[in-house]
Parts: sequence; structure tokens; C-alpha cells
Amino acid sequence: MFFKRIETPGLAHWSYMIGDGSEIVVIDPRRDVGIYLEEARKARMNITAILETHRNEDYIIGSRELAELTGAIVYISGYEDLGFNYGTFIQDYDTIRLGSLTIQALHTPGHTLGHMSYAVYIKDQPYMVFTGDCLFAGDVGRTDFYGRENLPKMTGLLYDSIMEKIFPLGDHVLLCPAHGAGSACGTAIQDRPWTTVGYERLYNPRLQYATKEDFINNVGQVLPKPPYFEKMEVCNVKGAPFLGDIVKLPAIRVSSLPKSLSEGQIVDVRDEGAFCTSHIPNSLYIPKGSLASYLGWFVDVETPIYFLTNDFSEASLAFLYMTCRRTGFDNVGGFLGSGIIEWETRGGEINSIETVSPAELKQYLSASRDIAILDVRKNEELARARSLGNSIHIPLHDLKVRAQELPDNRTIYILCASGVRSTIAASILKMAGKKPAVILGGLAGWHAAKQIEN
Repeated sequence: MFFKRIETPGLAHWSYMIGDGSEIVVIDPRRDVGIYLEEARKARMNITAILETHRNEDYIIGSRELAELTGAIVYISGYEDLGFNYGTFIQDYDTIRLGSLTIQALHTPGHTLGHMSYAVYIKDQPYMVFTGDCLFAGDVGRTDFYGRENLPKMTGLLYDSIMEKIFPLGDHVLLCPAHGAGSACGTAIQDRPWTTVGYERLYNPRLQYATKEDFINNVGQVLPKPPYFEKMEVCNVKGAPFLGDIVKLPAIRVSSLPKSLSEGQIVDVRDEGAFCTSHIPNSLYIPKGSLASYLGWFVDVETPIYFLTNDFSEASLAFLYMTCRRTGFDNVGGFLGSGIIEWETRGGEINSIETVSPAELKQYLSASRDIAILDVRKNEELARARSLGNSIHIPLHDLKVRAQELPDNRTIYILCASGVRSTIAASILKMAGKKPAVILGGLAGWHAAKQIEN
């Protein structure tokens, strides 16, 4: 048997290859499909089928391009015709034979109406199941894509799918979801590389409710939906333009940078310290590893993107380019080939952002109660760990549209869990004309400083 999990860095997306004899099936391929061709070539096997668990929202799927290159059949759910321009419908309990393996389709609605999982059998015994966005390690798929009015219905369908389709496979069955920790398709996916049906049955917090009604009331919730999801949904029905594996990220000069935000967005992916010390005005700060998580919240998918980085390695530049293209940002203008040095030597305006240590902030709070503290953590984080003083709470994903709620004439001290999101928030507020300051180390630094005092 051949088996390979393909992890997409920065996107928390997992796709899979499984096969036997001379044939391989690919489950939920990412947009840049070269890695599947390479792995099949090394195994001296052929990709003959591609299985989509559902219409994905958070990345562009590579099924059409991979099928074009291999002649493989693309199978999509027969339970939700969204106007697909490609694919062959597959039904509940349909099977695909691969040598000694049998793959059985399981209709598991809840995350979407048409969602499919795929169980793998060896000699008529269930061995593993690809659950897509139905069931994760420590979490379940979100159920809010059909609106609040359909939330109880979709959450109930998810419960039935897990209880009636996944659990009966057996506790020993390996569980292979489409996402790991950090995905926007769950709320608390745990950072565990492997899991089983039995482990999730016993220990997944979402599956410990006594009744279906309790599950619906506690699990069903409307979650933030990044604007770029809308493009993903269209691309994954109509088919996105083919990508290939060539990185088209040119080195550019300062003269090629956009003159205004309407002409393009500079995205600064250096570390927080470098950005706070000196950055080009109107730059958006997003650390490289968080690019897929936050770019779609603050930049329109059609906007040209220009990167400022200190890492000019081929691997790093390829990561920036492919992360954009995997999430629908096809207008990648390039990267500043000389870093920030050319900007500085040309006498360009430099912005900076104030940073304060927990000790300094404590002094400010002791001297005055009129300190503006902005907490940009998620609602569920705030419920687990209270903020500081009389803080203002605006989750990071809402900050761009709510920035004008904050004062213009005072420094706004920004708090998150560790300081990374605070720096992203500071860049957004800086572009909005505010006076941000980053609390170094975030809430973790604050509590650590208190422990040192004690």
C-alpha cells in the first residue's frame, strides 16, 4: 500500500495520496499540484482518481489541473449540485477499487450539505477514513455556512454524520482530516498529527455532550468568515486558472511600489521588532507564517501585493508566492529586492510603532486610569482569560472596519496573547491614522512579569 499526507505550510491544509498496485487516489489536492506528480513518479504509480470531500472555502483546490495533467477522474458529491464545471458525481456507499484496497464514499453532511468522507478498507475491514471538514483532531467542522437560520439543521446533520457514519467504522480506524491546528474551518483544532476514531469518540471535547440537542446548542455557532472565502467558493465550483509550479515573484525597485493603497498593498513579513523599528508608510504587517490566516481579512483578493522581506531564499520567496496563489491572491506584484535599504537610502519617509514592556505598562496604569488598552483576541480567548483593566475589545479580524471607534488623540496600547497579532493590529491602526503601541509579549508577558515580581 502507498500512503502519503501532504501538509501545506502556513495553510493548515492536509491532502492525501493513497494507492495500491499501480494506481493512486488523491484526496483534496491543493492548487499547486506538482508535489502529487512528483510523489506518484517516485512511487512509479499513476494517479487515476481525485476525491473532493466538499467545496472548499479556505483554499483553491487543484483537482481540475491535476486531472488535466494525469487523466484522472475527479469525483465530487452527488448531493449538492452547485453548478460545477467539472467532476463526476459520487453517491453514498459507492466504491473505488485500488488493488487490495476499497475506498467507500460516505455522505457526511453538516459542514456542507454535500460533504463526503471516504473510508478505506483492507480485505473488507475498515482501516482509515478521510473526514475532510467533518471531524478533526479535538474539534468538528463549522456548520454556519448556510446562515444562522440553518444553524440547528446543519449542526444536527453533522452530529448524525459523526455518530451514524464515522463512529460505526470502529475505534481502531485512523482518522485523516483535511485540516490541522490553525484552520479557519474549525474553532479549536488540536495540534496532534495523528488520531483515531476511538480517540476522538472518547476525548474530543465537541463529542462529549449527552444528547444531540446538547450538541446542537453548544457546537452550533456563527463564526467569522473572511471576505476571501467568497472567491474560493466560486473558484472551487467554476475552476480557477491553472497555476503550474513556476514562482513568478519578481524583484522590484522602490520606483515600482504602489503610490497609494488603491494601487496595491505593501505586506511587510519581517519580524515584529524590525517592523516596529522602521517600516514603509501604509505597510500591512503580517508575519510570514501567518500570511494565509490574515491576508484575506485585510486585503481584497484583486489588490496587487508587494512584499517587504529580509529572507530572500528561494524557499521563502516561493512560500510567499504560493501562499497567495493558494488562497486566491493571483495579483502578486513582487518583492522589494533590496529590502528596506533602498527605501531608506532614497530618503523615503519611515514610520515606527511604539512598544512597551509589561513593567512600563504597569507604571502607566499606576499613574493614570485613563489608559486606552485594545484587546484584539478572539471572543473565546477573552472568555478563558480576562483582559487588563477597562480595555476595549475588538477582535483582530474586525479591526479594519471598526478602527474609527478608537480615539484619535491618545496612544492605544494593543494586547493579544503573545504580541504577534498586536503588531498586525498596530499596522492597521497606523494606516487608519491612529497612535498604536504594542504591548511586548502580550498577555503571556504580562503574567510572566507578575510571576517574577512575586
